Amino acid sequence: MSANSENAVTPAIPDLIATCWTSAGAVAPMQDDERSPVPLAERIEAVARIGWAGVGLVHADLVEARDTIGYTELSKMIREAGIGIVEVEFLDNWWTTGAERAAADAVRADLFEAATALGAHHIKVGAGLTESPLPLAHLADAYRDLADEAAASDIRLALEATPFSHLRTTQEAVEVVTKSDSPSAGLLIDIWHTYKGRLSNDEVWNVVPMERVTAVEINDGTAEIRDTVAGIVDDSSNRRKYCGEGAFDTAAFVQRTLDAGYRGAWGVEIISAEHRGKPFAEGLQRAYDTAVSCFPSS
Repeated sequence: MSANSENAVTPAIPDLIATCWTSAGAVAPMQDDERSPVPLAERIEAVARIGWAGVGLVHADLVEARDTIGYTELSKMIREAGIGIVEVEFLDNWWTTGAERAAADAVRADLFEAATALGAHHIKVGAGLTESPLPLAHLADAYRDLADEAAASDIRLALEATPFSHLRTTQEAVEVVTKSDSPSAGLLIDIWHTYKGRLSNDEVWNVVPMERVTAVEINDGTAEIRDTVAGIVDDSSNRRKYCGEGAFDTAAFVQRTLDAGYRGAWGVEIISAEHRGKPFAEGLQRAYDTAVSCFPSS
C-alpha cells in the first residue's frame, strides 16, 4: 500500500432514504394513479443493491401491496434486502370536515396500518394545496389531535411546510408542531421548501428546534422562486435537480444541518421530468451518487 493510499480520506457514507418519488420511476405526485410502474421486488432489489439505507412508499403502492402480497411479505422482502428504514406517505387533509375528512380519515387508517405493519420510521404529513391558507390556530389544534392519535399507535409524524399549502413557510410549520406536547408531533425539513420559502441555509437551524425534527430531505433546484401556486407546484413536481446540480448549495445545507446536531437518516427527494425520463436503475443510482457527493469526508 502506498503512502498516499494510507493517508487517503475515506468518504463518510450517510444513511440515505430513497424516498417514494426518487425510487418510483416514471410517475409523479398528484397524478390520477400514483402507483409506481416498477415492480415492487425490482424496486426493493435496486434500492438495496445501490446502497440506500431506506425506502419510501406512497399510499397507492402500499394499498396495492397490502391487497396482493400482504404487509407481512412486503416487510420480509424489505428486511431481507438489508433495508433498515421505511417511510410512508402522504397524510393530508387532517384539518378538514365532512366528506373531505371522511376520505382523509380512510387514507389515515391505511397509512397507520402500513406504518405499524412495516415498522416505519415515520409518516410524512402534508398541508394541502391552496390559494387561501387557514389560520395557524386551526391547523395547530388539528395537528395536535392527529399527533395524539399517532402516539397511541407509537407512530411518528413528519410535518412538511410547502410554499403552495396551508403552511407556506418552515416558521409556520414550527409554530404548528410546537403547539403539541406529543412525542409524535415532528417536523420534516426539506431543502427545496426552505429555499423556495426564502429561508437560507444559514438561517434554517436558528428557526427550527432540532428536538422536533423527525426527518430531513435533500435535493436541489433552480434559483427562480415563482409567485403563483400553480407555478410553484410545477417547479416542485417537474424541475427539481439532483443534489449539487442546482442553486441550493446542498453541501452547505448538509454541513449546517450536521453542525446543528442532526444525526438521523437523510431522505433524497428527486421529483423532476429529468429523473422520471431516465431508466429506473440509472436514475436511482444518480440520485444516490449525487447525494453522497454533498456530504463531508471523514
